[in-house]
Amino acid sequence: MALSHSASEPGLSGRSSGSSTLKAAGAMGLTSSGSAANLTTNLYAKMCKEGKIRDYTAPQVIPSGKSITVPLADSVERDLQSEIYFPLPPTPAKERKFRQLSHGPGEIHVHHGLKGQKLAGEEFRYGRRGIKGCTTEDTMKAGQLLGVAEYKNSVSERVYESLRKEPLGRPHVRGHELQMLPQGFGLPSSEPVDGKKIIYAVGGPQDAEEHREMYKRTHGSYAPGERIQRNYQWPAETQSKNFAFGAGLAAAVEGAGARHALSWDKDDDGNLKRTKLVTKVNEDYRHVQHPKMGLKAHPKQGAEGPPLGYDYRFGVKSSISEYTAASCIKGYYSLEEQLPDEDLGRCVKPGRRNVTSETRAFGVPSVRTDINAPHPSRRSVADECSYGDEPSAAAILCPQRFDHKGVPDREFLVRRPREELEQLMQNAPVDHLDFDALWNEGLELFDDGLELVSMDAMLHLHSQKINHHIGTQMNGLHLTMSVR
Repeated sequence: MALSHSASEPGLSGRSSGSSTLKAAGAMGLTSSGSAANLTTNLYAKMCKEGKIRDYTAPQVIPSGKSITVPLADSVERDLQSEIYFPLPPTPAKERKFRQLSHGPGEIHVHHGLKGQKLAGEEFRYGRRGIKGCTTEDTMKAGQLLGVAEYKNSVSERVYESLRKEPLGRPHVRGHELQMLPQGFGLPSSEPVDGKKIIYAVGGPQDAEEHREMYKRTHGSYAPGERIQRNYQWPAETQSKNFAFGAGLAAAVEGAGARHALSWDKDDDGNLKRTKLVTKVNEDYRHVQHPKMGLKAHPKQGAEGPPLGYDYRFGVKSSISEYTAASCIKGYYSLEEQLPDEDLGRCVKPGRRNVTSETRAFGVPSVRTDINAPHPSRRSVADECSYGDEPSAAAILCPQRFDHKGVPDREFLVRRPREELEQLMQNAPVDHLDFDALWNEGLELFDDGLELVSMDAMLHLHSQKINHHIGTQMNGLHLTMSVR
């Protein structure tokens, strides 16, 4: 096989030695003799050969229609390497140069317009041949002046300013008298200054106050954090701390303003609005043109609307077609046609369907409420499983009182015996604590016969004692419950 040339070479189709396409190469690999063979057939001929169809009229009567092309010897290898066994038709020779990959290995990529272009030989010269005997040297010396003629020409051209400023063979003369120091051009600077101080000058003189006021009015140039002064002339009453804008009432009654705003049927003096006698024509016009809130607008076609029934339809009935707008919108589909497709929301391919008679949910839930969650204190940091007991956003933003010490609020509600509770109360920073009295009141508070009291109940009773003590000292504040 000769496959070393480019597949896009125009002359490739004319080669006679070897095979020029992958199709022929695949055919040579399939046949034992190495010659190209027909690898496909049609479905009709294949079924006739296998005995699945009996054609009693062949070959006298040719079957009608076009049969489907099928592989002659189909296999997995041929299906996976279809570009060798069943290749696509090659690109025509005239169109190969227009392909993006039209050049083969080792071939120089050029524009498709230059492929196959016929160029002239190396001995060809472009241009038009001149008169024989006139060389380039003679052409350049045609206008050359020598001696007196050249002197007269230079005297004539002295009047031009360009000749004085730009003489031939010398630089442009501008008339400047340059004095270059031994160090070079320019003047040496004084002590070096930091460029940051030059760009952000902070040690310069400050602007005068009148100039700052001028820039405030023209450019709005205020200093950082400076308050805008509008130069209002406020009266002396506004300097008081209790001053408030607006007119106040001498004897204001709480809630009178809101009641007056809601009583829209009364005047400013609190009396009912006076009845005004107007003409009936104006009143009827007002009801028709300006309907009340919550009522539909008047159709303005009589007192009771247009004299038409509910089944009346405007327009002219069509006499050409019996189809109406409603029938076009609803359609004429049967019930079977209106049902959803069989494969809607499910797979109908055999071997890919999960058919089961169970009603349970398959898989593992995202929140594992089906197993016992470990205690938060014993839970690993690397445990990414959600057990449904994670704190909410409100608990994170507003944590419990002693959550930072590892004591949740539910521990205060646990009922404990006297010894354990007394030890906790002694360690708590609570002054003037009568534990015996609080314990007896706590037992009466639960009233269930158990010798157990919670910490929350003890703190509640202690706070009531403090409130009663403060209320007694204030002469007038007393608690309703009895305190021992």
